[in-house]
Amino acid sequence: MSKEYISGVSGGSKAHFLIRRISEITTTGQNSGLRVFAFVKDEKLNSFYEDVKAFSSLLQTGKADAAIQSKPIVNSKIDVLLFPSDDAQLRAQTADKIKTLKNFIVCASDVSSKLPVAAPNAQNSFIIKQNENLRLEEIVQKLISFGYERVPFVEDKLQFAVRGDIVDVWPAAGDAPVRILFEYETVEALRTFDPGSQLSNSFADEIKILSANISENSATIKEYFKRQSEKRKVESENNVQDAAVLFFDYAISAAEEKEYNNFNIIINDALNSKAAYQGYKSFTGFSGDAQFFVNSLKAFAQDGVKIKIYFANEGERERISDIFHDSGWSYAAPEFVFGNLSKGFYIENQKLAYVSSREMLYKKSPVSFPKIKGGRRLEGIWEISAGDYVVHEKYGIGRYAGLKTIAREDRSSEYLCIEYTKGDRLYVPPDEIKTVKKYIGAEGVRPKLYSMDTLAWERVKSRAREAAAEFAKELLNLYAQRSKVSRAPFSVQTPWEKELSDAFAYDETPDQLKAIEDVEGDFSKPYPMERLVCGDVGYGKTEVAVRAAFKVVQNGMQAAVLVPTTVLARQHFNTFSGRLSPFPTKIAALSRFQSKSEQKTIIESLKNGQTDIVIGTHRLLQKDVEFKKLGLLIVDEEHRFGVKQKEKIKKLKADVDVLMLSATPIPRTLSSALSGFRDLSVIETPPFGRLPIETALSLYDEKLIKNIINAELSRNGQVFYVYNKVETILTKAEEVKKLSPAARVGVIHGQMHAKDIEEIMYKFTNMEIDVLIATTIIESGIDIPSVNTMIVEEAENFGLSQLYQLRGRIGRDRRKAYCYLFYKDKTLSGEAVKRLEAMKEFSELGSGFRLALKDLEIRGAGGILSASQSGFVRDIGYEMFSRLLEQEGKKIKGEASSAKKTSETEIDLRVNALIPQEYIEQEDIRILFYRKLSDAKNFDELEKIKTELADRFGKIPPQTQMLFQIAALRIEAVKLNIDRISEDSKYIYVYFCADADFSKADVAALIKNFSGMIEFLSGRHYAFKLNKSEIKRESADFLKDFLRKLKVYFV
Repeated sequence: MSKEYISGVSGGSKAHFLIRRISEITTTGQNSGLRVFAFVKDEKLNSFYEDVKAFSSLLQTGKADAAIQSKPIVNSKIDVLLFPSDDAQLRAQTADKIKTLKNFIVCASDVSSKLPVAAPNAQNSFIIKQNENLRLEEIVQKLISFGYERVPFVEDKLQFAVRGDIVDVWPAAGDAPVRILFEYETVEALRTFDPGSQLSNSFADEIKILSANISENSATIKEYFKRQSEKRKVESENNVQDAAVLFFDYAISAAEEKEYNNFNIIINDALNSKAAYQGYKSFTGFSGDAQFFVNSLKAFAQDGVKIKIYFANEGERERISDIFHDSGWSYAAPEFVFGNLSKGFYIENQKLAYVSSREMLYKKSPVSFPKIKGGRRLEGIWEISAGDYVVHEKYGIGRYAGLKTIAREDRSSEYLCIEYTKGDRLYVPPDEIKTVKKYIGAEGVRPKLYSMDTLAWERVKSRAREAAAEFAKELLNLYAQRSKVSRAPFSVQTPWEKELSDAFAYDETPDQLKAIEDVEGDFSKPYPMERLVCGDVGYGKTEVAVRAAFKVVQNGMQAAVLVPTTVLARQHFNTFSGRLSPFPTKIAALSRFQSKSEQKTIIESLKNGQTDIVIGTHRLLQKDVEFKKLGLLIVDEEHRFGVKQKEKIKKLKADVDVLMLSATPIPRTLSSALSGFRDLSVIETPPFGRLPIETALSLYDEKLIKNIINAELSRNGQVFYVYNKVETILTKAEEVKKLSPAARVGVIHGQMHAKDIEEIMYKFTNMEIDVLIATTIIESGIDIPSVNTMIVEEAENFGLSQLYQLRGRIGRDRRKAYCYLFYKDKTLSGEAVKRLEAMKEFSELGSGFRLALKDLEIRGAGGILSASQSGFVRDIGYEMFSRLLEQEGKKIKGEASSAKKTSETEIDLRVNALIPQEYIEQEDIRILFYRKLSDAKNFDELEKIKTELADRFGKIPPQTQMLFQIAALRIEAVKLNIDRISEDSKYIYVYFCADADFSKADVAALIKNFSGMIEFLSGRHYAFKLNKSEIKRESADFLKDFLRKLKVYFV
């Protein structure tokens, strides 16, 4: 076995050297396989892993280059695996694979990391097969012992849920969760399912469950090698063993080196006197300057150096080929190789240059995340919970008291219980749940409860309708005028636009793709866009904006990006510049902090059209800013700007397209969007690898703050300390220094000079400052992945939207992030308590849109209204007022239907019809399905709901089947204009609507064919009863056929 110390390798060259050395080792002796472990620091692990994957083909294909002269392994697959310190699922997968693989390279961060399945004699996995005899309880016990978390619904890795005869689990070895269906003690079926919709999609014959539990009995990688060392002693006697290589990208102790004597060891340690210089040299200073790069490569080509360019996608390859062609390249064509190379290098003595497309095309290296789904999609964002104020269409505002099961005679059903004044209670059956909505009213005002006397409610509704009509004329005319403006549709996607999308360093999330498609669709219309993109901080809204701006530029126009702070302007400028650097697009940043001469130059370039995209603060709104041809206005964090400011820039061009970006819209924006006055795209899907931010709430405690800061610094991280009092912020900085003397503390606030702010932020970004004490200037725009702890002092003084935006500044990396909300006032107002509790409640990913709805509940929806209109919102609720607005809006647009609104049929039969708590435990999910059934308009929709219910929760119980029967009866009855169907011990009663048309009905034939059963009620032409003594089956079954036959008599 060999041991060598090396130097002169960094970036991508480390992986190339390792592959080269592996190639040499595998040609000596008789090898049964290849086992390689490479250890690099956490922050370099992902890029090293990508580099190894890029170069591993040199071992597999037999096409070794000049630097790898030994014969490589031919016709043998080599797996490159990742073993990160902070991903239990990926560790479990890797640890399981290496037990059976013949050839592998594992990229890990720490030799002391524990292998969750490496403990000797431990049962660390089990396989579940279809039709296998197995008890559900056994699976549950094993999953708990394997470290899986039990949850109501599986939405993330290493979770499981139990519902009746169904077990959902996301195995460590799986890319998707699996649904296990039991029939008694037999596995009836195995199906993968979508964690977003919770619906099954494909069958499986078997699944493998791996342990993710790091217990005391688990072995470290080091212990794994000790056991392998003993095994290798035996194998070496027969001269048949695997080629085992250990690569350390850092120095290890002499004692550790001795432990690996039976392995080939490589240690990259430039400070070791025995280290042999390897002659790899890095490219430096290119950072997206393609022309500079080409000129450098020409010098190599003149010297006979062979050039290999690694590209990540076809768009990059085409763009690089164009660059070489445009530069007049006359030397041997470079060789293109598919692969993600982090950083290029060249080898002098071999005359080989390896080039990374990242360095050629981009100013900033992309961050790599593991492709594992995280976060969740929230169900029923509008659903009610006990204690909420609700609005019933007929009876008005009451307080929801929860679902109540009521037994009457021989039947039982579940009802929504609503409490009114005078002790009145209304019990709403499940099929009428659509008549009940959550109350959202004026900020800080408790609504007045109504009695069940409907006269008062109807009077208030009538006055509110008049106010809505006035407001609708004003508001909708504004939007209607906009839609009448003519603008030529934009061109279809150009080759450069395709290259831009192909070069995106991440996989777009489904919601992000949908938002991009929505914007593309808007651009294809003959009138200007006005779209709001609502998505969590860091979920990819900026990429939507980049592509929109680039499309506008491709169509010969300019784009303006309006942001609230200079810090955000600088960050957006860097992002846009980095993404668009391969293309001839001129981008500028404009703010009042620039010198007058700089501002003048930029303004002049906007006026003459030399600048394509400008990113600026309020400075963009001043009178001296003119555009040659403005095509798109992008407004980021729209809630930071007033309506007058936005209208001012819109007036610059009558046909300007407008794109709003917001993580937590204020009620005005969201109200407008949800009420149909503005197009809305929601990005709820979290990016791959993003972890939820853990949020804690506490009374101010200096000792706790000290521990928090020290804990973050101990993992080489940084801290945001939000302190919103400029006059005492320096005193606070001194206090923090005393709490944590080792911390390097910096301060920024809005009253500092721009250059001072930028200098501090530069130091913080470069980790020269550990704790940044700041006012809300950091609320928008700061994006520093190394900052993963936030402390907010006097959090009770912040709005929910502010708190959410602040918290979004952390958690951008793959490591766990923590947000601590400290309050000083022990007697918090009810509104403050609600805000802070909401932050804790919505710590899960993808919560921004629901948080905005919570913001509506807490702050009210009065932002869109005048004082008098807000009064009506208080009286009847946001939902009802919005509906009135929508109706009046349709009248203005000429969309109001002349047809009479179809009535809903009330059905009250003596049957058990409910969703049992044992079937669906969560009340909000039961309400969600009650609402789905109530909203169903046809039998296809009913069938979809039934399929979803059976898929997610198992066999549908009889009383829930009855709900479907009643819903089907309602659908048939609505077609016949039936108002109500009820039942007592002797009769079934059928009441038609007062305006039902019987002029063409064959009543005589109806009476004749159902003689002895049907009897029209005295004094009521439009009602009859059916004698149950003549009906020989259950009422619901009979009515199903009877209503179908009834149609014949009313045609």
